[in-house]
Amino acid sequence: MKLDRVSVTIGGGAILKDITATASKGQITGVLGPNAAGKTTLLRTIAGLLKPADGRLMLDDQDVVRMRSIVRAARIGLVPQRFRGEVPFTVRQIIAMGARQHGPVKRRRSIDEALQTCDLESLEHRPFAQLSVGQQQRVVIARCLAQVTSPGVLLLDEPLAALDLRHASRILEIMRSRASDGDTVIVSLHDLGLAATVCDHVWLLSEGCLQASGDPGEVLTESRLEQVYGARFERLKRQDGRDWIIPSTA
Repeated sequence: MKLDRVSVTIGGGAILKDITATASKGQITGVLGPNAAGKTTLLRTIAGLLKPADGRLMLDDQDVVRMRSIVRAARIGLVPQRFRGEVPFTVRQIIAMGARQHGPVKRRRSIDEALQTCDLESLEHRPFAQLSVGQQQRVVIARCLAQVTSPGVLLLDEPLAALDLRHASRILEIMRSRASDGDTVIVSLHDLGLAATVCDHVWLLSEGCLQASGDPGEVLTESRLEQVYGARFERLKRQDGRDWIIPSTA
């Protein structure tokens, strides 16, 4: 996925400004930045839900904006930060909505695999509105998994926020597995330490601009983070040798 000088304007204001970046197949790319940095807008734009005012979005030499909607749906899926819970459908029906562009056999297989992958088999006939927020989040993630045919693009906007530790760990495993299968995984996160651990590549946004992109160890420096977030940070060394970045208590 390549973004070439992408700008997005909403309500007369520039939300994204001249973004040029690349997310590679087989990698997890983290989208980082403070509140109102433009992370959600960026993911929605990549998904084709918002049209750039300037620039181009390219997936395998195809312009995302010009893709037929059914083709784009099979190639790019979005897990939004919030999903309306008051919908009169079961878990299985919600997931099936993501797989509707597939043929009957593939649709059934995709739904069953997504239910199993996200630990939802025991809930498949439960009304979506009766689930906890964390369970609903897993359903929406499963819908995205059933939707996108590998190699495709998975976009996840703060997917772990409502999940308990066990299911958050499982979703991270799924992201890594899909990347290993050739998908491009792009995920927005607030936890910088987690991003430094799980992401192969990061984009750091601030006020709609891309401040830096690259290897987490090179991008997530204390001085740059202080400039972007307006807070002091320190880097800790974990037992496995990886860095862990936390706000400084000094």
